[in-house]
Amino acid sequence: MKKLMASLLVASMALVGCGGSGSKAKPEIALITDSGGINDKSFNQSAWEAVKEYGEKNGKGYKYYKPANFDTAGYKAQIKNAKDNGAKVIVLPGYKFAAAMGELQNDEKYKDIHFVLIDFQPQDAKGNNVEPKSNVYAATFKEFQPGYLAGYAAVKDGYTKLGFMGGIALPAVINYGYGYLQGANDAAKEMMKTVNVKYYYTGSFNESPEIKTKATGWYNGGTEVIFSCGGQICNSIFAAAKETNKKVIGVDSDQKSQSETVITSAMKNVKKVVKDEIKASYDGKFEGGVHLLEAKDGDVGLSPDFSRFKNFKKADYDEVFKKVSDGSIKIVSYADVDANAKGDPNTANLKSVLTNVTVDYQK
Repeated sequence: MKKLMASLLVASMALVGCGGSGSKAKPEIALITDSGGINDKSFNQSAWEAVKEYGEKNGKGYKYYKPANFDTAGYKAQIKNAKDNGAKVIVLPGYKFAAAMGELQNDEKYKDIHFVLIDFQPQDAKGNNVEPKSNVYAATFKEFQPGYLAGYAAVKDGYTKLGFMGGIALPAVINYGYGYLQGANDAAKEMMKTVNVKYYYTGSFNESPEIKTKATGWYNGGTEVIFSCGGQICNSIFAAAKETNKKVIGVDSDQKSQSETVITSAMKNVKKVVKDEIKASYDGKFEGGVHLLEAKDGDVGLSPDFSRFKNFKKADYDEVFKKVSDGSIKIVSYADVDANAKGDPNTANLKSVLTNVTVDYQK
């Protein structure tokens, strides 16, 4: 009996932190998930789809790993696990890996592995960003650009009572929100209208009954469309929109297929970036460093299907997209706002440009 129990214990321990593998070949391409997982309808899922597609097309083994604990120790453990299993390329989606990567990129045992970081760069023990090593590609995005396009499109389509629900008030999320407000403002100015926006950070990227209740309250109070900007909080907002017959703007990936309430999504082309960098690794063209990706290179924008808009057309989008891409439209970003007001859209830096938008910022 003791031997049986010991065997069962070993087996159960082996399952902790396991992920899924798509090939019997050695998993040379690895993805470590955060708490969102590979079905988060956001960039974990997009990154995994890229890993899977490249692996299957090119006959490479691939695998995802989900940490037993979502902290630096848990992330480091699974990165080590991936290395020990033969990973040559490791994809890390999300800011939660910053501290782990800050440590491991200085470890000689990892110098021959190519890391693809999405939405962050390595950080030191004090939480300060540090320069990635030559084997570390850190993709960051100008989220304020697709955010702007989403707000502009919503108001041009006739919506004047908007909502923004962000997850945690991180630079990427804040940039989406700031862009959203400015796009809505510029469209309202062109149409000689005023727009009201309820604005809130949920404090989490996970769905919850509380988020659904808040979104339902907004919708019942007159909000017509909510920009859902925080991973799995979309599930709560989709449910609220469906019950109240209202609309949602998705984020990061094209979420139109996830709910009939989604009119468009403010997107980062995470799937393309991950596939490109895996290919670069195998082609001997991998370049480390921080890479800021933007509209002019096709790395951010709205989803290509405009069928759920009433008035806003592809031609309208092309016109405003060009102005955003070439910089003729100036957008205030996270980096431009006073350090004491990060996250608060009522800061003077935004008030000066929000001439036709009133923001109800809720803490």
